[in-house]
Amino acid sequence: MKLDRLTSEERMKRFYSGEKIDRVPFISSATMYAGNLMELSSEEFYFDVEKSYNAQKWVIDMHCCDGNPCLDIPNGEVLDFGGELIIRGNNCVKLPIVNHPIKNIKDAVNYKLPDVKSWEFLKKKIEFAKYASKKGISGVSITAGSSFTFVGSMVEMTQLLKWVRKEPELVEYLIGIAEEYILKSADIMIKEFGVENCSVSSNYPFENNAILSPKMFEKISMPSILRVHEKLREKGLKSFGMHLCGNHNKNLELFRDINLEEGSFISLDERNDLSMVRKILGDKYIYAGNVPSNLLVEGSPEEVYRASVEAIKIMKDNKHGFILMPSCDLPINTKPTNLFAMLKACREEGEYIYRKKL
Repeated sequence: MKLDRLTSEERMKRFYSGEKIDRVPFISSATMYAGNLMELSSEEFYFDVEKSYNAQKWVIDMHCCDGNPCLDIPNGEVLDFGGELIIRGNNCVKLPIVNHPIKNIKDAVNYKLPDVKSWEFLKKKIEFAKYASKKGISGVSITAGSSFTFVGSMVEMTQLLKWVRKEPELVEYLIGIAEEYILKSADIMIKEFGVENCSVSSNYPFENNAILSPKMFEKISMPSILRVHEKLREKGLKSFGMHLCGNHNKNLELFRDINLEEGSFISLDERNDLSMVRKILGDKYIYAGNVPSNLLVEGSPEEVYRASVEAIKIMKDNKHGFILMPSCDLPINTKPTNLFAMLKACREEGEYIYRKKL
């Protein structure tokens, strides 16, 4: 197997600057996986910033990954919405159980965004970013939601989908509250870290085609997505990214309306066809993805290697580059040998050849 010609830091600095690099980057998204591998409890991984950061850093270095540690508390915004996360796992990391703050229509009608002083998730994001800065990691991510997905952290999804059909005005009201949360959070992060150090990320799990039809996506969620991005741009934010979680193949034409800035980062779930996404959204973005989660858990290294090579061959020559990543957050029970298979694919089939040395 070929060795790297650049360090990870050199590679990613050049990559985001549009300069030549040695090979396709490999980001593992190994958050909870790292906590589990380092034998942290759920409480330690989710809420002890130092332990969480260092667990991820050890695993990033062990697997020769690119990218940096990040705060990962699944459905963390529930804490800011007045809900509860029930933490499980004393000797390992497990997904928390969500206790939504809204149980019924009466709760929804009377719901108000809790006072910002009680936003424990946002406080933890700031704490993590400050710790990462001390470790030499610059840059802070501001969330752009989506608003509809955040409503799914206020009320259980089955209930929410019933209200989409029967109580659309109530859903619109809650979307407005989610927008308020996003924009207030952005103001706090900008004040804390400076707009020049902030980027924007968004995630769309509740808008995927298995949950919302493209028609309902356009009607219910898209207006808020466009409003939020416009207001964030007005605040001076210039760097944007998004993750298409689930199958969004029928939504791609609508996502073009966001008109993300050239060089924006778009990561893709395995259910999204790489070639189709690139054809519809264009080659002006950085793309990342999308090795299947079930393959990383149950597949052999040979199968993961083949899937990785296939993605690399499709996207390697993209104008603004491609990053090999898992389909979503790395599953906790991923086989370590399968991460090595992804690295091996990048080194052997993702190499860039230049006439002059780097």
